[in-house]
Amino acid sequence: MPEIRAIRRITDAVEHASVLDKAIDVDRAVVNALAKPKALRQLLHGVPFGHPIHPLMVQVPLGAWISAAVLDLVGGKGNAKAAKTLVGVGVVSAGSASVAGYVDWSELNREQLRTGWVHQAVNWTGLSLYGLSWMQRKRGNHGAGKLLGFAGLAVVSVGGYLGGHLSYRQRAGVSEHGEVPYDA
Repeated sequence: MPEIRAIRRITDAVEHASVLDKAIDVDRAVVNALAKPKALRQLLHGVPFGHPIHPLMVQVPLGAWISAAVLDLVGGKGNAKAAKTLVGVGVVSAGSASVAGYVDWSELNREQLRTGWVHQAVNWTGLSLYGLSWMQRKRGNHGAGKLLGFAGLAVVSVGGYLGGHLSYRQRAGVSEHGEVPYDA
């Protein structure tokens, strides 16, 4: 399929985009400085749980945003208020998911770092669209809020694709033995 090959070419280009390396090095240094305490790093990696927590944590904002999209499609005054609430829950919960993702990302190899950096940039764009969506909804501009929400969902879907590419094709965060170490 030509579409699949085109997507693979794009993700391959991201993996080899050395133009990102300076920004990656700055961001990685910031993450490593802020997440210096070993106990904090281990918690954010999910070491006490025996597996990474970032994939679990992204379920909250994604679930909230997908639910808001369903309510937006169904319509109705009560649904508009509920959708605004769900968009807000997604915006608030995305921050902690991002923090855990940054800590995992900071320990990857160069090609994985590039893909992860684009993954986070795309997701922050989606998060920004959702923040704007929430603001429009709060002001009573539900039509604009819906459009921004659907745009946000499209963007975070691309971010999710890149996260899946990072995890499954690039095997980021997967040990050669297929398990995440944890303290007993």
